[in-house]
Amino acid sequence: MIPLGDTISLNNHQHLEHKIGKIAEKIKDQGEKRRLVAEILRRAKKDVHLPADDKDKPMIESSLIYPVRKKPLEDLVIAGVDGGVLSKPLHGLDLILYRAAAAIFHYEDDNLRKAEYYPSETPSPQLINVHEPLDSRELEVLTSLKRQLMELNVAKEAVTRWDVDALILDGSVVPQYTTRISGSKTREAYRKLIESFTKLYRICTEGEILLIGAIEDSRSTRIAKIFQKEIFPRFRENANPGNGDITSFNKNKNILVNSRDTAFLDYFLDPSERSFTFKYSEAPANLLKDLGEWRKKIYSFYIKPVPYDRPTRVEFVKTSRDIQKTIEETATIMNSLSASHDACALPSVLIEADARAALAKEEISILRDSIADRLEPSTMLDLRRERRPF
Repeated sequence: MIPLGDTISLNNHQHLEHKIGKIAEKIKDQGEKRRLVAEILRRAKKDVHLPADDKDKPMIESSLIYPVRKKPLEDLVIAGVDGGVLSKPLHGLDLILYRAAAAIFHYEDDNLRKAEYYPSETPSPQLINVHEPLDSRELEVLTSLKRQLMELNVAKEAVTRWDVDALILDGSVVPQYTTRISGSKTREAYRKLIESFTKLYRICTEGEILLIGAIEDSRSTRIAKIFQKEIFPRFRENANPGNGDITSFNKNKNILVNSRDTAFLDYFLDPSERSFTFKYSEAPANLLKDLGEWRKKIYSFYIKPVPYDRPTRVEFVKTSRDIQKTIEETATIMNSLSASHDACALPSVLIEADARAALAKEEISILRDSIADRLEPSTMLDLRRERRPF
């Protein structure tokens, strides 16, 4: 059960103002603690060396922080893929509306020479109607699986039709919602999803195409846990107890127990810097077991391309023999594509793909109305909570 804490009625203005003030104070206090820990670790970054050659450790690089160049985009073709999805539960059936779009940017002499799209500039949405009874959780999972599957199909077509140097997906490069598969319909969709991911891995590896995932709003705590388990002990071993840092560090280090990666790394990284690279999964977790040997080739790092946005979690698949070359090329492309606006650390090609794939809520309502027009007036489609008379 999630603890609710002190609940305050929104009508109790005096107590509400006090509550809001307390929340703001806590946010400031946590931010200050993260800043102190980050500054102390930055000062010690040259003295802390990570065991990059230890196969039992998640880190595969020896330094805490790496500078990233902003390389001119010359003679490059970058594809970005995103999808949109809407679902509407009704009496007797569920409707799922989705579409995916690829934006293909052609760069010459650091300028965008041409933009192309697949399947088109304004792709038509696809409709799925589910008549089998699904509970709300299974419908949510099925909707997500269908969206991922369509995005992967568009991605495969894009890298097959164009001579692409890098493919950037909106989100992870591994399947999501894999721990919540239960019904036959979701199991079948998941099986197809695994096949699509592994086929895309093969296509990109054979074509030496960078396969990158950009997670827009990561909730991960993976790197925070790596800091606590692997980096903090090394810092204490190398810290100079006479400069006061160790005292301040010990006082504030527990802030990472309750910190998301991006909340901490926002203080730790400067613009055009990235974290060390780490394995996506420290062990062959159930999440990746269905990917077979590919699970050993999936890595991640965080990058901060601009000053006024939090770092972006970047995932990638090792598609060449030289892992360091893959890391540097991935970081350089992500940094160069994401530096257009000081307050938005997303690749421009993904922003464009998102604009092409986005769905308006009215689109699925129109479909619902079209179905209702073909039925008798007494037939009820909407759920009770959506047709209350008052």
